[in-house]
Amino acid sequence: MLSMPNAATYVMPALGIGLAALAILGPGSPRMATGVRVWGAPVAGSEALALRVEGVRRLHGADDAAAIPQIEVSAVSAGAPLERWTGSLDKDGIGEALLRAPAGLREPVTVRIALGSGTLLERQLPLLPPLASADTSALPGAAHATALPGAAHGELRLQTTAARGALAAPFPERVRVAIETQDGTPAAGARLEASAVGAELEGRGSGPAQITVDARGAAELTLKPLAHTVELTLRATHPGSAPPGTRIASGTWEGKLPVIPGAIWLDPGGLDGERPELRLISPTPRPRAYVSIGGARGRALGTIVPLAADGAGFFSGRVTLPDSAAPGEADWAVVASDPYEQGAGTVAWPITSAAASASPRRVELLADGMPAAEARERARASHARRAGLVVLAASAVAQVLLLALRSRTARRRLEAHVAAASGGESKDGTHGAPLSREDRDRLLAAVRAEPLLSALALAALVGLSFAAVAALATFR
Repeated sequence: MLSMPNAATYVMPALGIGLAALAILGPGSPRMATGVRVWGAPVAGSEALALRVEGVRRLHGADDAAAIPQIEVSAVSAGAPLERWTGSLDKDGIGEALLRAPAGLREPVTVRIALGSGTLLERQLPLLPPLASADTSALPGAAHATALPGAAHGELRLQTTAARGALAAPFPERVRVAIETQDGTPAAGARLEASAVGAELEGRGSGPAQITVDARGAAELTLKPLAHTVELTLRATHPGSAPPGTRIASGTWEGKLPVIPGAIWLDPGGLDGERPELRLISPTPRPRAYVSIGGARGRALGTIVPLAADGAGFFSGRVTLPDSAAPGEADWAVVASDPYEQGAGTVAWPITSAAASASPRRVELLADGMPAAEARERARASHARRAGLVVLAASAVAQVLLLALRSRTARRRLEAHVAAASGGESKDGTHGAPLSREDRDRLLAAVRAEPLLSALALAALVGLSFAAVAALATFR
């Protein structure tokens, strides 16, 4: 049966390493770092700070969406606090925060996102300059008043524009045509013939359409794209501009229409009421659409619209604009299938006639809280590993001291036994020849040296073993 010192010698290393392993491999192991990113397009002077908050989990450089419940978003604009927003991030890790700024946004704008008593992000946000009608935008639909490129020939000049800047298959859209004579006057009463490849003209299928131009030299036709490439051909004649007996003035235009593959269509039918309603229709299965609503004052509102199958074979959803939207705040609706508005199907649909006064902007990354989240996770894991290393070091020191104590006790017992034996009396009581003093001292010196070296070697081996465990536990 093992004595208490012997039992401690064998149990203490296992206990120390076990406790250290629990601390290092448990709380000290790397975990997913949870943080947030902030997207938006805040404009100086805007009365709303509309932020798209993205929850992210990261482990070993791989990101995943994080659904975070009950976060609180607060902000300060030029020292004045804005109203707070409290809400959750959905299963895709996206939430839309709206903070009203009645006095207008002014730099510096600092935003803080908190989860309980902890801070996920605290950062100063940049403000964009106010939008102007001269601003250019890469968003399809933003240039709805710009003439479409095409090949034009003849005495009459034809200018073609998409009424809303973009088309989405297979939904109807209006195309406007303006016709002028060579001297720049409207070709009132001209006859226009239109035909399309890859689209149906309203009421005429795939055949040509005959339209009479109004007094302003303008005409409008409606077509439904059936493909992502639609070619439109227009031919105009103006009999009234030619003297009798001369050739009738004519002109042609050929070009491609801006059909956006994968676009989610905004039905214009619900925009004429007192409270405009956005009805979004996707030709392909999608669970949701991400919408940014804004105008000359920038992004004023963001919303996530759930899409569900309807009876027409599409996926649709509705959202009603709030009454609190001030003039100039809800002129555009940027509709995308991704929260970053980077997909090829992202379209800026005009909501009001004032949409031409400014070009919308995509949301951009304003602040990234992931580096800070990773730093917090590293600090937490490092604190736990340090606690495990302290336990490991204490166990190593205690084990070395225990070995030294056992070695000292064993050496004293051995010395006493040798001293008794060298005096001429053995353990069984018989007597032998006593040793001389010099021989006795040499024998005792040899007895003392051997256990001491063994104890030192064993203590060094124990210390090296604990150091190896510590090195492996802290290796990353």
